[in-house]
Amino acid sequence: MIGAIALIAAAAFAIWLLHPRVMKRDFWRALSTPLASIIGSGFLVSVPILRDLYGGWAAAAMMVLLAAAYLVGAAVRENIRYVEPLMENHHADLPVASLERLSQLVLAFAYFVSVAYYLVLFGTFLLKPFGIADPVPVKLLVTALLAAIGGVGLWRGFRAIEGLEIYAVSFKLAVIGGVIAGLIAHAVIQSVNGPQPPIPPGRFETGSLPILLGLFILVQGFETSRFLGDSYDTPTRIRSMKAAQIIAAAVYLAFFLAMTPILGNAANGHGVAAIIDMLTPVSALLPLLVLAGALASQSSAAIADTLGAGGLVHDFARTRIKLVHTYPLVALVAAFVVWETNVYTLIAFASRCFAAYYALQCLVATLSAIRRKSLWKAAGFAALAALCAVIVVIGAPAEGE
Repeated sequence: MIGAIALIAAAAFAIWLLHPRVMKRDFWRALSTPLASIIGSGFLVSVPILRDLYGGWAAAAMMVLLAAAYLVGAAVRENIRYVEPLMENHHADLPVASLERLSQLVLAFAYFVSVAYYLVLFGTFLLKPFGIADPVPVKLLVTALLAAIGGVGLWRGFRAIEGLEIYAVSFKLAVIGGVIAGLIAHAVIQSVNGPQPPIPPGRFETGSLPILLGLFILVQGFETSRFLGDSYDTPTRIRSMKAAQIIAAAVYLAFFLAMTPILGNAANGHGVAAIIDMLTPVSALLPLLVLAGALASQSSAAIADTLGAGGLVHDFARTRIKLVHTYPLVALVAAFVVWETNVYTLIAFASRCFAAYYALQCLVATLSAIRRKSLWKAAGFAALAALCAVIVVIGAPAEGE
């Protein structure tokens, strides 16, 4: 029954999100890119990790990450509104122009790492149903996928499939909506039939703070609105980033709250794909929905970040490197990262890379606010730059393998 409810809800969400009237709206199309980036499989990976760290307070810990991301997004929006015109007209002073240029280089490397991160999660979820938890088969699979990505990118490029992003995000949201509906139905049925399994008690230890900061990658992706200038005007990109962060926050929190009653399921479950074990006692269909959503989101996110990394390298090299030649480079660096890390250190490493980019963006926003004599905003952006710098320095992996 729970599986049927989840499937019906997912189908209803899919029909609504894929309706031509919705798909043709420019704002929805502008919204889909940052939303797809923010809602990767972070909502799946984060549940077992934050449960192990904070018990019943897992949703509160996710709220902290989401709030920090929204504030950092304000710095990026500041730069879209005020710094971009200066850069385009070559009116930016040297410190701003230098920081902007450096931030682009840092972001390119962050995308290299995130491609590895997304594909490792893809491999982990794909092999989970076969009982394969050893990291070596996952890394071999990811290496093969990276070779394919590099080869296809070199041969044909990926522009033909960029338009699939809006379908991917619609599918992901439909799957999440279906799983949430199934979890709510399960909670209602359990409350009627008898006592529910005990929820792990909430806890907080200062030693877990570096690990929480090391999960910042789970809520990144909003910066992609910045790179849609060829398709959308400044107000649309700013509004779409705000909306994407708010919708993503609502989805994350709804999912966490719906998962809270079953946090005790598979308490000894291990690995980033432990959510499959947590959902299995609820319904045999829920893990299949989650698996489908995870595979779709990770594959589309890996392609999107390959495009992003390639484009940034191409721009940074001032077109001296052909765009199609950047894709094998992305694949090679990502493969090196995969073999030199495990999944938990990879999550933390990706978080630190993106935090470095956000720190630079916050510094640019600080200088912009000072230039406009908005000192309170400048102080806030400077504080955010310091927070991002802390993530770079102390962000730690959840556990080793």
